[in-house]
Amino acid sequence: MATKKRTLRGFSLGEVMLSAFVLSVGLLAVTALIASSMRHSMENRDAIIASELAQEGVELIRNIRDNDFAAGNDGFSTGFSTSRRHCHMSYNSSSMTCTATQGGSSRYYLQLSGGHYSHASSTQRFSRYIYIDYDNGQKTAEVKSFVYWNWTSSSMPSYVPRTGNTANCTLVNKCVYTEAFLTSWR
Repeated sequence: MATKKRTLRGFSLGEVMLSAFVLSVGLLAVTALIASSMRHSMENRDAIIASELAQEGVELIRNIRDNDFAAGNDGFSTGFSTSRRHCHMSYNSSSMTCTATQGGSSRYYLQLSGGHYSHASSTQRFSRYIYIDYDNGQKTAEVKSFVYWNWTSSSMPSYVPRTGNTANCTLVNKCVYTEAFLTSWR
């Protein structure tokens, strides 16, 4: 019986290079997709944290009004002395700090410490600015809490409202806000 000699054929250099190229392009596309997904996840995380901080700002002011009611007052005798106020307040403070003018951005920085955000004097990821428009005659207050993130300078960005206008508070500007209309219960 005659034995047939088998010849083994391998891949040519061109075939190996083509398959390596296709594999490289595929891995590069997957890596870019993962990086993009991570970046969007971080942006969404910041927007969610900012939304909660904005809501906290309104709740802190509402708490001041409610504590004033509990003390037997009209709800607006503590800290609501003038019509338009530019304020900041931390979760661990019993009073708000307000001025007649907005002031510099360093007044509004929020620093994460011990699992909570409180005001700090140095540049931080988040900044909260609370605008209160109080009507003494009607005993009402319109409260708007703005939270910005990733400011790149120590001065207030030009799009930060000085009169409570919410038009420029967009996700493109890395801004969220929440607002509430507080009234006297009596």
